[in-house]
Amino acid sequence: MKILVEIPDNKAALALEFFKSISFIKKARPVARNEITNPAILKGIEDYESKKIKPTIVNLTQLKKIINA
Repeated sequence: MKILVEIPDNKAALALEFFKSISFIKKARPVARNEITNPAILKGIEDYESKKIKPTIVNLTQLKKIINA
């Protein structure tokens, strides 16, 4: 399971140290505001850039499914 927690920049180091000290947390790392972390979106971008797929029209329902994957 992944949980996104937004923390003020001036408390980030303390929060990261805290999360890393908890035994059941597998990985803790900061994520840039403009970083894409959704694997479905990343795969789509990579496939498009490598010309494996061509752009298609996507309706709003399909787009929501992609984003929430």
